[in-house]
Amino acid sequence: MTLRTYSITPDAASGAPAGNYVSADDATKLEETLSALIWGVLYGKPIDGSRLAVQAEQVLAGLRVKEAA
Repeated sequence: MTLRTYSITPDAASGAPAGNYVSADDATKLEETLSALIWGVLYGKPIDGSRLAVQAEQVLAGLRVKEAA
């Protein structure tokens, strides 16, 4: 799966190491979705885990890089 990323060069003013990064908004969506899925599967009812898995897949689909047509 390919996510939208932003490339930061070594001389970036932020001082962050060079590399490819996801946006803070995308990282937050991933964190919230995975957290809900993990808690739902570990501590929730089986039906909750299934529902959360579907929601997680929908979030990931929205974050994927769209292929040029």
